[in-house]
Amino acid sequence: MHGTNERERCQIYAQGRVVGHVQGDVFVKRVRGSVHMLRKPRAWALDCQSLDDAEALGARQVEVHDTESGLTYRASVALIRARGFQFDRGFGRQIALPLDQWNMERPGAPKAVQLGLALGV
Repeated sequence: MHGTNERERCQIYAQGRVVGHVQGDVFVKRVRGSVHMLRKPRAWALDCQSLDDAEALGARQVEVHDTESGLTYRASVALIRARGFQFDRGFGRQIALPLDQWNMERPGAPKAVQLGLALGV
């Protein structure tokens, strides 16, 4: 595929807007924590259809980049599905994973490795 078309093919949408893209096996989202972080409980939420679409394009991991803090949060799709909770607060069906379940990387720090824990994910 040619440049722009390939990038468009990998874009992920929710409610008609681009919310991220799939790069290799990673669904990448850039967000502003003060606006997009779920507050009760503190968690990162993903539109269920966007997660399904990203997985269909080969995503096995999710990275949420908080543009305000510079932090990157990583979790496997399998962990999000196993330990996440679904809800709808007026923005469509979403699945959220509490912050303590994500691997967090600070700018300049070595990349974190997510272990499968007891779930084998």
